[in-house]
Amino acid sequence: MAPFFAEHHYEQSECAFGTLFLWQDAFNLAWAVEDDVLFIRAGRYGHEFLLPPFAGENSTFVHGLDLAEEWFADEGLPFLLKGASPWVVARMQELCPTCYTYTKDRDNFEYIYRTSDLIDLPGKAFRQKKNHVNAFRRSYAGYEYIDLGPEHKEECLEVARRWLEEHQTTADMEQEQRGIARAFDYWRELGMKGGAIRLYGSIIAFSVGEYLNPEMAVLHFEKADPTIRGSYQIINQEFARRAWADTKYINREEDMGIPGLRQAKESYNPDHFAEKYDIRLVDEDCDCEEEAEA
Repeated sequence: MAPFFAEHHYEQSECAFGTLFLWQDAFNLAWAVEDDVLFIRAGRYGHEFLLPPFAGENSTFVHGLDLAEEWFADEGLPFLLKGASPWVVARMQELCPTCYTYTKDRDNFEYIYRTSDLIDLPGKAFRQKKNHVNAFRRSYAGYEYIDLGPEHKEECLEVARRWLEEHQTTADMEQEQRGIARAFDYWRELGMKGGAIRLYGSIIAFSVGEYLNPEMAVLHFEKADPTIRGSYQIINQEFARRAWADTKYINREEDMGIPGLRQAKESYNPDHFAEKYDIRLVDEDCDCEEEAEA
């Protein structure tokens, strides 16, 4: 998949192989390549959809759309692309101006932060975050930051289990636990990076991510002990500083429409969003224009 993703510096987490691998069971993910176009399918029980097709060097985006329409028709499913970025929408509107409708998927917008902001916590906008970090450092001067590896799997799963006990358990949360385990099981193969805060001999916070592109990291999991003031803020800052200082941006993924999670993500003052759109076919007889050669 990497050569297809490398065609553009995508910002969505779905364009990181690790995301697809870790969540393959939860979203019933599958992939295929036809005519040098990568297709990624998700969903089940008649609600399947595709991500926008990823055309390789020897194919075109328009051909990918044609193949996608054929697949939906063969499966007896309504045409639905999800996770389309604004530039994909603009391209489709240019090539196929009357064929599709486009709907913002705000709950799945991904939060993109400047790495330097998460490290430095500058100005009034980050004053509360810096206060939490300073309070943690004053109260727990002996804390230790460690780089994670496969050997820390059980300790991090225990942190996640304790977190689950404090929150309403849902199927998604149980799937997240499976995803965390899978990240550690295939740590080196996936190129994962992780950091943790150890306090009094135990891990009390951890974060795991990977490079999305050379300028951006994406964080897949972050868990901390909510009873310890500043635990989330300290792992957020330390992980950004220790693991991702060579990046310009960090993608902390979506809020899924959960009010508390949205408030927490907005409180870190994102630089921008990786916007996502749903795309539906409205004119089955519509033909897209041929793309000009590069």
